[in-house]
Amino acid sequence: MALRKISLLIFILSTSIFIPSQVNSQVVWQHVDHTSIYEFLDEMANMKLIEINSAVKPYSRTFISEKLLELNSHIAVLNQRQRKELEYFIKEYSKEFRAGKEMDYIGKNYFGQGRIPFANRARRADLFYYRDTVFMFSLNPILGANFILSDSASMYHRWNGAEMMFYAGKYLGVYANLRDNYISKAITGPDYLVQETGGGFKNPTYGFSNRDAVEYSEMRGGITAGGKWWNLGLVKEHNVWGNNYNGANILSDRAPSFAQIKLQLNPYKWIELNYFHGWLSSKVADSAATQNYGTGTTTIYVPKYMAANMLTVKPVKHLNVSIGNSIVYSRSINAGYLIPVMFFKSLDHTYSTLGNSQMFIDISSRNLKNFHFFATGYFDDFSFGRLFDDNVWKPWSFKLGGRANNILSNLSVTAEYTRNNVLAWKHYNPETTFESTKYNMGHYLRDNANEYFFMISWKPLPKLLVEASWLNANKGPEYPDLRGIYDPVTGEPLVYSYPFQEEIVWEKTSFGLSASYEIMHDIIIRGKAEYSDINDKAGFTPDQFKGKQIITSFMMTVGF
Repeated sequence: MALRKISLLIFILSTSIFIPSQVNSQVVWQHVDHTSIYEFLDEMANMKLIEINSAVKPYSRTFISEKLLELNSHIAVLNQRQRKELEYFIKEYSKEFRAGKEMDYIGKNYFGQGRIPFANRARRADLFYYRDTVFMFSLNPILGANFILSDSASMYHRWNGAEMMFYAGKYLGVYANLRDNYISKAITGPDYLVQETGGGFKNPTYGFSNRDAVEYSEMRGGITAGGKWWNLGLVKEHNVWGNNYNGANILSDRAPSFAQIKLQLNPYKWIELNYFHGWLSSKVADSAATQNYGTGTTTIYVPKYMAANMLTVKPVKHLNVSIGNSIVYSRSINAGYLIPVMFFKSLDHTYSTLGNSQMFIDISSRNLKNFHFFATGYFDDFSFGRLFDDNVWKPWSFKLGGRANNILSNLSVTAEYTRNNVLAWKHYNPETTFESTKYNMGHYLRDNANEYFFMISWKPLPKLLVEASWLNANKGPEYPDLRGIYDPVTGEPLVYSYPFQEEIVWEKTSFGLSASYEIMHDIIIRGKAEYSDINDKAGFTPDQFKGKQIITSFMMTVGF
């Protein structure tokens, strides 16, 4: 045991030979689907060994590598599992700090007299990798499948594609990720209350006999430039805003990714600004622009945009207070919304663009070692003048939660409560709803909903995660946003009379047990068994999952 610890310490210290005085400033965003690295950084932050702003994701690969290197100075307080995982992640993110000239590819030094065992490699294996003093390039495949079996049906989801990234000079980063998806039964549509990322489905699937299946492709990537305390990019990416362990309620990755100008400023440790201006997909036909050529109609959709910012202040170490606002607007780009520090609702009043504005707040505390407490609020149609008026509808969402790490060795407990008031994320104008490709960009349960979530996580071995979870969620009717219509009896706007969960039209209770293991970098197997009881009167659940069922799944993926 002592020999293993000494060998691990020698490996991590030896990596410092390749570390320059400052990590480069190039930015490539690491998608939130890479859950293992996000979970590891969260655990290290909860131990007060590093500081992160977990209210705004994704993180850049450069940021992740900096935090991993920072953990080198805390090796003495890590247990064996944590040390092995640190070693494992440093091999992945060494691309961000290794110097010198290298070229590697699948098969090189795998066999024969010069073979290097995987455990002894200083860097992860890539399909192809090249680095010199000014350029780094890597290319990897994406291939995976998830098989799902319920008491009433079976289905599968398969995906394939490739991803690449390169850095040039000290400031430029470029990345691309393309995957083609096929689902044997559509289980992730815009109306369904599931957390899986949706897509722009092609349905029915041409060329296949299964007419219940759907196909779609998802392309992410971008080009970025960065300095010591800033980065700016044109990317197509997901944004996940708001601390959470079971679904963000400000911005989630439920909707397909969209193109955006993305800016991050971090001039001092105590302040950070995140901003984006995005091009959404409205799926609202522009009748005036739609063309009919006699042989067919080409539908033109109304252009739709979104601007959002989040300012995070850190008054003391391990305490983050974030406030922000956003607006969804349509038809034509307004230059005012390209200014990152604007209060967009005020601009909307100035220009009368009839936009849909929102505000949000997130408070995150890791001041107590091994504990993370957070509160997140999303405010749709916020007005200080109506703040204390009881007879006014408040389309808001709140999330309270926390996690306790290592209450026993490698054992963690998570708890969350989410309440989504009536008409949160709704809007009367179909052109400016809080949606892209018809998917709600906020919480997956949408409005008029409650959720209780509890989970126990155990990491008995490095890269092995076992989770047991309990969830109870319910939802009332989805009312239309009729704020311009008045009750003929009371004279009040009709939306004031919408009660919170006067009737429960959807309810789910589930108990789940899952295990996942990362065999090597980007190669993961995962199995899950869940007892689920879903009572659905509104069509929010695929038929295959309604009622009392035992649902099992098995996934294997190369890439994410």
